[in-house]
Amino acid sequence: MKFSNTRILGIIGIIGAPWMFIDFINNGFYEHFQVSAASGVRNFLFMTGWICSLLGLYKLRALGDKIWQKMIFILQMLFLLLAEVWSVMEMTKAGRTSRFFFTLNYSWHVAGFLMILTGTQILRKNQLKGWKRFVPLLAGFWFPGTLCIYFFTGNSVAMVLLSGVYSMIVFSLLGFTVATQDNVASLPPQRSHNVH
Repeated sequence: MKFSNTRILGIIGIIGAPWMFIDFINNGFYEHFQVSAASGVRNFLFMTGWICSLLGLYKLRALGDKIWQKMIFILQMLFLLLAEVWSVMEMTKAGRTSRFFFTLNYSWHVAGFLMILTGTQILRKNQLKGWKRFVPLLAGFWFPGTLCIYFFTGNSVAMVLLSGVYSMIVFSLLGFTVATQDNVASLPPQRSHNVH
């Protein structure tokens, strides 16, 4: 079976989806979180899957072709790539005590909130069909939802399970959406040749 580039991106997204939940189980959340090389690897895998899913959505033209729509995608990718840098620093123990490392930690928080804009735009664009058009927005609810759960339950087992399971499911669905979406949508429109 021949895999398209878009389908490969979606498969990578599915593979990356469980790693945040795995990190929550192994490493806790917020005040229980411990910076470690293993945690850096898990975060890197999760972010890589997220990035690949977004690249797939972009290839499918799910966000639209207008300048401001592309800017949303660029901002989203920028903060995800900064989060990847943070993960690499966590893995390699490079600059873990620096202000730069501390500041980069917030990049994936921003990316989490930006996913709401991305998901809303994809829903409005309606390039994805059926239930799949709702998946990016559901992914956008993950981080704000995690903050709400944390506010009410603290760093509890319930918080780790609810947030971790939700992230695993919704980002798996995001990768699945990219991997199974009709790739005709990613092709440039054909020009009609009228004979006069």
